[in-house]
Amino acid sequence: MENRIVLSSSAVLTFLNNPIQFKKRYIAKVYDEPMSPTAVVGKAVHKLLECHFSGKAFEESLQEGLAVINNISDYEIEYGKTGSREKMLKEYESLSQTIIKEIPQIENVLAVEARIEANVSLLNKKIPVKGFIDLVEDNGDSLTLWDWKTVYNYSDEEKENPKYLIQAWFYTHLAEFEYKKPVKAFKFCEIKKGINRNGDPQIKSYVLDREAVAQSDDTVGRLVKQISDCVDDPNYIYFPNPTDMFDKGQSLDIYAQMDGVAIRTVHTTERREKYAPVNTVVAENTAKEGGSDVDKIMAKLAEFGIGGKYEKTIEANQVNTYIIKPNRGVRMAKFAQLEDDISLALGSEPARIIAPIYGTTTVGIEVPKAQEFPVWDGKGDGLIPIGVDTMNQVVYDDIAKMPHMLVGGQTGSGKSVFIRNLIMCLKDCDITVVDCKMMDFMDLDGSLCSVITETHDAEAEVKSLVKLMNDRYRNKETNAKRKVLIIDEYADLIMGLGKEKVFNETTGKYETVDHKSEFETNLCRLLQKSRAANINVIIATQRPSADIVAPIIKANCPVKACMRVATARNSEIILDQAGGERLLGKGDMLYLGSGKVNPVRLQCFAPIERKA
Repeated sequence: MENRIVLSSSAVLTFLNNPIQFKKRYIAKVYDEPMSPTAVVGKAVHKLLECHFSGKAFEESLQEGLAVINNISDYEIEYGKTGSREKMLKEYESLSQTIIKEIPQIENVLAVEARIEANVSLLNKKIPVKGFIDLVEDNGDSLTLWDWKTVYNYSDEEKENPKYLIQAWFYTHLAEFEYKKPVKAFKFCEIKKGINRNGDPQIKSYVLDREAVAQSDDTVGRLVKQISDCVDDPNYIYFPNPTDMFDKGQSLDIYAQMDGVAIRTVHTTERREKYAPVNTVVAENTAKEGGSDVDKIMAKLAEFGIGGKYEKTIEANQVNTYIIKPNRGVRMAKFAQLEDDISLALGSEPARIIAPIYGTTTVGIEVPKAQEFPVWDGKGDGLIPIGVDTMNQVVYDDIAKMPHMLVGGQTGSGKSVFIRNLIMCLKDCDITVVDCKMMDFMDLDGSLCSVITETHDAEAEVKSLVKLMNDRYRNKETNAKRKVLIIDEYADLIMGLGKEKVFNETTGKYETVDHKSEFETNLCRLLQKSRAANINVIIATQRPSADIVAPIIKANCPVKACMRVATARNSEIILDQAGGERLLGKGDMLYLGSGKVNPVRLQCFAPIERKA
């Protein structure tokens, strides 16, 4: 066919919903929008049904559909707040079981996933149209067309469904052109996702007969003609889209009574000239070897339709931060989704995007490099040096303002070095370290701190601190010497605390003592009340899972240091946001300091030696 836009039912519905999205997708051929989990599951179900009606065994068809989900990478999916790959697989499994039990048996299958393209004459204009019909059933002298839909709720058969009418109009004309037989009916086979608790079938068909399609010929035909004119003619004006009216259950008759008015469109060639050079430049740049990192970043952004101006690069100990000023109209959420794409373009370790850098009108792209460990210069006026940020500024914090800290990170992330540096820099404090592994702090015992290695001694220490806290409040000792309790490998300590049967001499009976619950209760009392009593707690763990770090403990540790963790979920438990899984380890951290709203990326100092 000639070089023109080939319209389809999905193209028409996209135009009605969002003309700009239509131009981007169907004219510029830019497909960079992530799929919803629902769309991914829908694709998998379509693949299952395609294989089933092509004659494959159900088990093989099931695996084909599953492969669709597995072959779509996470960065191509917009999960939202509650979505996950596990939920998609569970939903697909549920739908496949429904299909096995209830899918209609269709004997005379003429075609599956039929792809048909033709010219349709509408109001003295030939318009190229196409469609992808899920299944064509041959009734001998007529055809029945089938389309699979996964839905949350069934369509009301008593009400007109404009979207179904538009799709049926396209597919009916295409099928009659291709197979030279009249279409008797169009069946939208709706597969409900939620379980019908009353035992009703999960699959229900919304049926349009040929008469219903014929009645929409004039209205839908004129709609398609006007959209075609809009695409072809640079001077054409079009009416405001009526999709909102459709969604409220009103009829295509509303459109039938409307005349074209209002918004100016952009001509096909103008739109192509705007988009095509961008894609061409990207293809050339990514193909060339030796381009700078800035060139690669800007090319990758342009590839996804994101424009901006490069401002500068800030080189820090662990990352180079590229500062970009985005163009107007660029959504920060879309910018933030490109971390993996930037990493791919640069061939680097996971990049991190700060969109925006708060307090500025810019975006930061942090790209890891070979780590350099900064050496503390000994300054700070009594404050604790935490590390060096990506802007090469030393970040300090005040132990008196914290008041408590949660440190999380997997093995090799740099927790022990970070905690040793804290101990080295804490002055005029009585420090106790709980180190059940007896590995990292034993050399400091007796000189800079007291080291506890047994779980029962840790229990006793927390109880004594609770008593000390109460005594200080009772005696109004607000200037007493500061006590700091540091618990290293909190997960090991918690897992070592169990239940024990103890003989109560008063009652003469054995009673069960839950050491874990008692320890957590006392620790929570410390975290909630001890700040004004000059008592601080620092908790470190390599297992920041919800079953280890109780929510109430996390909530009472406002200062958080997240080093490299295994999953985004672990990062969310520590910081309430992902990002820790993209760190480099060896002291690379996201630090949420006292009084701060957003964490900053820091590189921990090299081991600090206590000066005489």
